[in-house]
Order: sequence, then C-alpha cells, then structure tokens
Amino acid sequence: MELRERLVRIRQAAEARMDRFVERLRRFVEFETPTERTDRVHAFIRVLRDEIQAMGLQTKELEAPPSAPVLLSWYPPDPEAPAEFDVLFIGHADTVWPEGEIRRRPFRVEGTRATGPGVYDMKGGIALLMFAFEVMRDLGEVPADRRIGWLWTTDEEAGSPGARPRIQEWARRARYVLSLEPAAPGGAAKVERYGVAVLEVSFRGRSGHPGLRSGGVNAIEQALGWHGLLRAWTVAHEGLWVTLAKIRGGQRTNRIPDTCRLTYDVRYADPTHLEALRAWLKAFQALPLDPERPEARGFTWTLETHMPPLTARASREAFERARSIAALLDWNLEGVRVGGGGDSAYAAEVGARVLDGLGVDGDGAHAPDEWADLSTVPRRTAFLAGLWWEL
Repeated sequence: MELRERLVRIRQAAEARMDRFVERLRRFVEFETPTERTDRVHAFIRVLRDEIQAMGLQTKELEAPPSAPVLLSWYPPDPEAPAEFDVLFIGHADTVWPEGEIRRRPFRVEGTRATGPGVYDMKGGIALLMFAFEVMRDLGEVPADRRIGWLWTTDEEAGSPGARPRIQEWARRARYVLSLEPAAPGGAAKVERYGVAVLEVSFRGRSGHPGLRSGGVNAIEQALGWHGLLRAWTVAHEGLWVTLAKIRGGQRTNRIPDTCRLTYDVRYADPTHLEALRAWLKAFQALPLDPERPEARGFTWTLETHMPPLTARASREAFERARSIAALLDWNLEGVRVGGGGDSAYAAEVGARVLDGLGVDGDGAHAPDEWADLSTVPRRTAFLAGLWWEL
C-alpha cells in the first residue's frame, strides 16, 4: 500500500473514532495540573503511566527535582528503553492555570471547538499522540522495527528547571525530537522560538515627606522614567521583546518611596540580542536618572536566561521531511517563528534535529478564551502516524 493510501486510511479511521479522542481530552482537561502543584502534576503523570501501559507501551518515571517526576514511554515495549530512538516525542503535563479554574471554565465542545483550561496548551497534544497510537494499533500500522519514545515533562510552564536535564539526556539519544506543543494558529509548525530571560532592575531613591518638595527622591518616578527610555530602545531592535511584568515599590501614601523594582519578561530571537541589551544596561548605568538631582544616580540589574532560542537551523531537516508527509494529505504545512519559549529549544541545544508545534490546532494559549480545533484532529492524527513511520 502506498504511503498516501496509508495516511488516508489513518485519517478516515480517526474521523470514525473522534468520540474516543474527545472523551480522553475531557478527562485530561478536567484533571487540573498547575505547575506549582507538584502533587497534582505527579498524580496526572501516574494516570498517563497507567493508560499508556494499557495501550501496550513500556513506561518509567524519572526523577526531575525540584519538580514532579517526568514520564518516559517507549515502543516496542522491551523491558529497558533502547539505547537510541528513531523519534522522541516530547510535551508537558503542567499548565499555567490555578487549581479551581475548571469550575470557572468547564470543558465544553461547541461545534468543532473544544474549550477549557489547558485544552490547547497542551493537554490536547498529549491526547493527540495517544489517539494516533491507538488508531495505528487498531489498523495494524504500528511498525515493530521503529524505536519510538515519548517524554512527558512536568514543569515546562516554569522553564523546566527539573526536566531540562532529562530532556537533554534523551534528546542526545534520538535521531529526531518532535514536540507536541500546540500548532501555531492556523496549523503551522513552529520552526523557530524566541528565547526567554528575566530582567530585574532595582532603583534606590531617598524617603521623605511628600509635602516637602525637596524632601526626597522618588524611586518609583525614577523607575518609570527609565522604563520609557528602555522601551524606546527595545522597540527599535527587531527580534527583542521586553515586557514590563511587575512593579514593586512604596510603603505608604505619606512617604516618598525610596525603592522600586521592575521585573521584565525578555524574549530574544538570538543570543546577540541579549548581549546588546547587556551592553545598553552597562552603558546607561553610569548616567544620572534625573539631571536636576545628581543624587538620583544609577540602578542595579540582573539578567537571567530561562530558555534558549530555537533556531531555524535546528528545525530545517525535520520540517522539510514533515512538509513532504503533509503534502500527501493535501496540506501545505507552513513553518513560523513564535514568541513563546519551549522545551524543543533544550533538545536543539544538545544538537538534536527538532520540530515543534505538532499538537492540536487552535488558539489562545495562556488566555481565558483558549480553544482547540477538533475539525483538524483526523488530519493531524494521520500526520503524526506519517512522522512515526517515516522520520
């Protein structure tokens, strides 16, 4: 049977089994897994372990302190994981949503849209890979000679402090690493990701009485003025996004605030952008914040990298092969750059050939209107089967 015919057969079988996919997706979304609740995330990992074992794969929990253990699964289900994988699928079980969000926004299906906390990012991706395996198994299309791994992590929404070593350990042992993070809106693969860093800037003024104009130096006002300068500089630098996320300063209304701290989310397309930001911060640090108040001089800062960027170079080979498989499904697969960081960048950091955004289509990651597109699930199921067979 030609590859196109096999893919069409998988798609048709997936269409006939959509109730099974939706039911699993509902259960996964209703099982809340905030990153910071490691007990809840670990409990969900055990649910996945039991279901995956029942499907016929072998599994093993791997410690990932300070976070909950990650779950490694593999096929064929030999007692021990293979020394190398043809393909390692990765994704995360945690979400950004606090416990109780499911009561405010219960899982719903309206037409071809499924909604609920984490439905798109990324409970849908986990359910999709499990569904693809079940459809292949039902049709006798799971090849015994392909060494396939699944790695579900537990702390991606916090930058993967515990999972990063595990991701890189197994990425080194895989020919390809494919991420089940959600597709970019419209179904595109994610071939580039911005890196993520955190910038903290602290200002020191002098407290005083607000009724005495010469009585102090307002650290909050100094910080806000400085923020405008930073904003003007970063807007002119393509590939660098700096978002003011937190402001902390002041103690009471009748006292001029003498401290202020600004915390920024920093997204960068290339490490050179971070170096440019560091150079600007160092150069600006020596300038007075207020020419009329020489004592209002200087600030301190830290810039910490949380996730490296994913470059197009790391995605190029896998993307071209994926495009050829998608074309057999009459699908012109596109590749885009996205602003969010992801675990695929950790895999690429150790030299793996990667492709990201292979989970469900939809939109609204980290937003209350998050949704997954059910109409594209059969096609994406067949697509995953093709990647399983051909990469």
